[in-house]
Amino acid sequence: MVSKIGFQANDAVTGLKMVEKGLNKEDLALISLIDFPFEIIGGWLAARWSTGDKVLRPWLTAFSIRLGFAVFAMLVIWVFPLPPVPISFFLMLIVTNILATLASTVQFVGMSAFHTQISDPFIGGTYMTLLNTISNLGGTWPRFFVLRAVDYFTIATCDIGSSSKENPLSSITECVSDAGKTACKEAGGTCVIERDGYYITSAACVTIGIILLTTFIWPSAKRLQSLPASKWRIS
Repeated sequence: MVSKIGFQANDAVTGLKMVEKGLNKEDLALISLIDFPFEIIGGWLAARWSTGDKVLRPWLTAFSIRLGFAVFAMLVIWVFPLPPVPISFFLMLIVTNILATLASTVQFVGMSAFHTQISDPFIGGTYMTLLNTISNLGGTWPRFFVLRAVDYFTIATCDIGSSSKENPLSSITECVSDAGKTACKEAGGTCVIERDGYYITSAACVTIGIILLTTFIWPSAKRLQSLPASKWRIS
C-alpha cells in the first residue's frame, strides 16, 4: 500500500511537465508506443528472474532503479530545452523511458510471481485477485495527494505586460489552477512559474521512498519471501 509512493510524482506528473515544457503530445505518445515491445521483453526476463526462494529480489532491485529514474526525471525537466526539442534530447527521452518501463515491468511481473507462489491452490484465483487488487491500490491512492501537492507548492503568476494598466483582468495573480490559466490566457498574458511544485513533491516522494525501502520494505520483503508456503495457506 505504501511501496509505490517513491515514484508516484514521476509516474503521474513528469509526462505532463514535458508537455508543459513544449514536447508535443504526439511525440509523448510515440515515446510510449516504442515502449511496448520492450515491455514484452522485460516481462519475459522478469519471469525468469522471479523464481526460487528469493522471488522478490528482482522486485527490490527494480525498486531502487525506479527511485533513481525519479531523480533523473527531475534533472531532465530542469534542463528541458525550448521547443523544438532537439533530436538528440528526444532520443535520450526514448532511451530513458524504455529503461524506466523495463524496471516497472520487472516490478509488476516480480510481484505477480510472488503472488502466484504464495496463493492457496484451493482458492488460487480469488487469492491472487485480492493480492493484486491491494498491490494496484498502492499505486493509485497516492496520486490524488501527489497532484494536489504539486499545485499547492507551485507559485505562478500571470504576466500581462505593458497592457496591464488598461486590461481589467490585470489583477490576475494566480496561474496554477485551470481557471487561473484560462483567465490569464483570455487576458492576453502568460503564466510565469516562480516556484515549481513538481520538484518539491517529487523530491519528497523519493525521500519517503528511500526511507521506506531501507527501514520497512527491504526487511519485510526478505522476511515474507523466506516464509514457508504453509504460512500462506488458509485451508
